[in-house]
Amino acid sequence: MMTVALFAPAVECVTSYNTGAGMVYKLHVTKDVTLERASSNYNWLQYLLVSKHPDYPNKRSLVQFENLPGSCPTSKIKGAKMYVYYVYAHKASWHPISKTPFIPRHLQVHVVKKSWNEAQATSSKRDNSHSWSTQWLGLDNNDAEGEPQPQTVTIFPYRPRGFVEFDITHAVHGWSRGLPNYGLVIRATNELEAGRGIRFASNAMGDSSQHAYVLVLCSY
Repeated sequence: MMTVALFAPAVECVTSYNTGAGMVYKLHVTKDVTLERASSNYNWLQYLLVSKHPDYPNKRSLVQFENLPGSCPTSKIKGAKMYVYYVYAHKASWHPISKTPFIPRHLQVHVVKKSWNEAQATSSKRDNSHSWSTQWLGLDNNDAEGEPQPQTVTIFPYRPRGFVEFDITHAVHGWSRGLPNYGLVIRATNELEAGRGIRFASNAMGDSSQHAYVLVLCSY
């Protein structure tokens, strides 16, 4: 008789799966938000927006996940991957493609070092009482780590909808060692180059199967 292992509750809503060669923990989103304008909070958007397109401000997005259960200590972490659902690359309907072309966008994620409120964060403020050091948060070891996670993901023109994978092993190791888990910021290295903006599904997306998550592989 063959037994099929499914995701089952581990701690709170963290779920786990026994691979036969280690445990995989699935960490769900706790909060996320797009940073675009200084005066507006976009927590209601069904998308996480990344990069600028002509006539509009730049965009970066924040996302935070559950903490890894203590049953997987730092020494047992073998790897961690973040999955965000790519929906499409956006341009204003009245823009000709010559003005807003579909160019490759090269995406990286940085560990965030300061707390933020998803219902209050804007491009200039992390909450109603505190500002980012620079607009869209500083990637200078102040608001976020200057060094990105090691993998760059390219959204190639006309790629299909679906999950995109980022290696965030270094980030998860740090949080497991006790560093504050303030999540990650997603940005494009060519964010100011004229082209379409990238749209991922946010936690406000009605289809929960498109919500971001993290998988962490732990040895026994």
